[in-house]
Amino acid sequence: MPSNYAQIDDCIDPSVTVSQANLEEADVYVDGVLWERGINPADIVLPNARLKTLAATWAVRLASIQGAIGENSPLIAKAREYQKTAELLARQITRESLGIAVVSGSGSGYGTVTLGRG
Repeated sequence: MPSNYAQIDDCIDPSVTVSQANLEEADVYVDGVLWERGINPADIVLPNARLKTLAATWAVRLASIQGAIGENSPLIAKAREYQKTAELLARQITRESLGIAVVSGSGSGYGTVTLGRG
C-alpha cells in the first residue's frame, strides 16, 4: 500500500534505508499532527510539500532508530536530530500553511462578546 504523504525517493539520507513500513508509520505521525491542530487529514489536497517533508523526516528518524546498533551508534544521534527537525516542522503546520480554509462563522464554536459598561 503506498503511503499518503511521502515516498521512499523523498527520504534522501544515504546512511539509512527507509522502508515502506517507516513511511506508513510516518503517515500515522502526520495524521496525528493534523488531528492535534483540528485538521481532518481527509481535507488535505495531496501531494502537499509541507506534509511530504514532515513525513519523510519522520520516516528517516524511524529508519535511523531501526538501523542503530547499540546505544552509542551514530544513528541514534542522527535520529534525535531528525526528531527535533520533525517537531519543528510539525509546529509550523496550520490550516493557513496547508492552504485550507480557516474555520469561521457561527459553527466554529467561537464567538465575540463586547464587554463594557452601558
